[in-house]
Amino acid sequence: MNFDVSPFYTENITVSVNEGCLNNKLVSQGKKANSLLVLSGNGETQSSLELVKLDQQVIELVRYDEELQTKSEMYQTLPRELREKVTLQQSNFYDSEILRSYNSDMVILEGSFTKRFFEEAFLKGVHTLLADELNGSVAVKLPLNVNITEDISEVVLCLNQFFIATSMGFEDGYFYFIGEPRTVLSEERIKQEVTSDLLASILKLEKSLQKLNVTQQEVQTKNEDEEDAIAKAVANQNLEQMIQQQFQIRELKQQLKSVKNETTKKDKQLARVTQRYNRAQHIVNHMNSNASARYLIGDAVMGSSKSFGRAIRLPKRLLRIYRDAKSGKLGRNINGSGSFEVEPIDDGNAILFVPTNGAGLGHLTRLLAIARRVKRIDPSKKIIFHTTSSAMHLILQEGFLGYHLPSKMLFPKEMSAKQWNAMLRDHLETVISIHQPETIVFDGAFPYAGLVASMRKKDGLRKIWVKRGQHKEGKAELVESKESEFDEVYVPGEAGGENSLRKEGIKTYCEPVLYLDREELKDRESVRRQWNIPEGMKMVYVQLGAGKINDIHSTISILLNELLKRDDVFVVIGESIIGNRMDLKMDRVLTLRDYPNSIYFNAFDLIVTATGYNTFHEVMYFGVPSILIPNENTKTDDQVARAMIAGNAGAAIVLREPGASDFEQAIEKALDEDNNRDMRKNALALMKENGAQQMAEMIVANVVANN
Repeated sequence: MNFDVSPFYTENITVSVNEGCLNNKLVSQGKKANSLLVLSGNGETQSSLELVKLDQQVIELVRYDEELQTKSEMYQTLPRELREKVTLQQSNFYDSEILRSYNSDMVILEGSFTKRFFEEAFLKGVHTLLADELNGSVAVKLPLNVNITEDISEVVLCLNQFFIATSMGFEDGYFYFIGEPRTVLSEERIKQEVTSDLLASILKLEKSLQKLNVTQQEVQTKNEDEEDAIAKAVANQNLEQMIQQQFQIRELKQQLKSVKNETTKKDKQLARVTQRYNRAQHIVNHMNSNASARYLIGDAVMGSSKSFGRAIRLPKRLLRIYRDAKSGKLGRNINGSGSFEVEPIDDGNAILFVPTNGAGLGHLTRLLAIARRVKRIDPSKKIIFHTTSSAMHLILQEGFLGYHLPSKMLFPKEMSAKQWNAMLRDHLETVISIHQPETIVFDGAFPYAGLVASMRKKDGLRKIWVKRGQHKEGKAELVESKESEFDEVYVPGEAGGENSLRKEGIKTYCEPVLYLDREELKDRESVRRQWNIPEGMKMVYVQLGAGKINDIHSTISILLNELLKRDDVFVVIGESIIGNRMDLKMDRVLTLRDYPNSIYFNAFDLIVTATGYNTFHEVMYFGVPSILIPNENTKTDDQVARAMIAGNAGAAIVLREPGASDFEQAIEKALDEDNNRDMRKNALALMKENGAQQMAEMIVANVVANN
């Protein structure tokens, strides 16, 4: 046996509330370590910093770049001789092999952890490191404002599975646990030696937490002996039954895991057989529809030797082959109306993405972000695009097949909406009939009539709408009326909102969707070298869609004038790859025409931009300080509301109809070193995950379910 969640033999557990910090408790219990390994959550606690000041050697591991930066800034406050005692680095400490590579005789878990903290593999890795190799101790310090500490009994039982508790309690909004690695026991030994001490301590702990939540003051621990006696009595009454249930749960979990593994194997076998069948059928269809005249003549002659009736009809068949070859009709199928159709390409693996776009790239960018992750999850998927965007090359450079129908705004004004929708319907019906997709994913503000008509024509087609929110007042109701045309509506969230993955009816709410992940960005120094940026210059990125630079009264012209008044500023102006080129000849100004421009965002000290969905969330996700100028003339998108989210969070400065003095003050404030650092931190706090991965996983899961 490995371990069980049942409480093991324990004794002399100290439960305290607000009686000194964790570090003092460690020292008082003689836990001062020669070498200390800290696995750091989101940086809410500073146990490692305090222990360094107590002259202990510390190796601290963090999980994300922004956390590493925050911790580095904390350590810069230490004297040099103390900084030399610290090794700080980024690492995936959920990997038990990585844990074993560190030679430390104490491990501290501090900060906010995900639910993976309670997985057996992680805690067992920590236990193995301490028990088998180092004979060390463990300490835990978790903030009480996260889900992981909502059920204190679950936390304690999970930890107690591997570590004998010696002390636990609460201090200044944190839960702490100090323990020693326990010895592996047999199941019978567990049942024999388990006592009620741990359960009594848990009950006392939970009662203390309730008092903390109600009063928010230091809990007075009177009549402790009486409370302990009551807790032990309650625990003894239910102890045996609870142990039996824990073992039964473990057994059922193993059975469930085995059944799931078998089901997964069968699903994979079915998928392989189906794929081979579809490929063979496709080859047969291809040969039938693309047969040459020579092949058909040979087939007719061979067939006539097997049947007297075929021999009589041979001259007539040869004549028909000759006429079809001459007229170019060979290899083309005729439908019921008498016109020709292309033979379907159906291997059961196609997903059709339909982004709308005229002047911008927002809808196309979102679906490209999702599609490239679908391909990573399942490389066998056939990704097909049909778009009104003129940026077809972006689809092709990702290796996807693309079809294009120009946006209605590009046609002569004489073309009516009805004519354009009829053309869109015919285009889409042809693409759908050829590729036979199982899923169609639409991204646009409003589904066109031609799109709706083409989707209705194919039975069994799963229809998904990626439908961004933040609509202006009075627009949302009209848009929502079209949701009934779809099976699923995926709603990309807004920075700072309730974006955790959740489902309400046909709607699934996700994190904001971004094309790139943080690790895909170019590093700051390589970008500065690439553009020959002088040492010490601050780089400012400007992306404002409206206004002409040569018009001295335009917003962008006023902004550039204020930026270039400073000798330490270098300006990069972002151009759309489908927009008109700028004719710009100015010192310390560079134009950037790339896709996506966000790949360079690590290099910028400040971004000045409108608050369109994609650019705004890229700025927040990549943590760039910003000045936001919302476009208040959009039809549906509420850019003002979006900008205020960042402004109220201290992540950006929001300007509406700014003049020269407004820009001067905002630039001065944003480029101030302290303000700039705070804005960067606040921006990163607004967004944690990329919703493109969430949606890709759901799309692939839907296709699997359909199959």
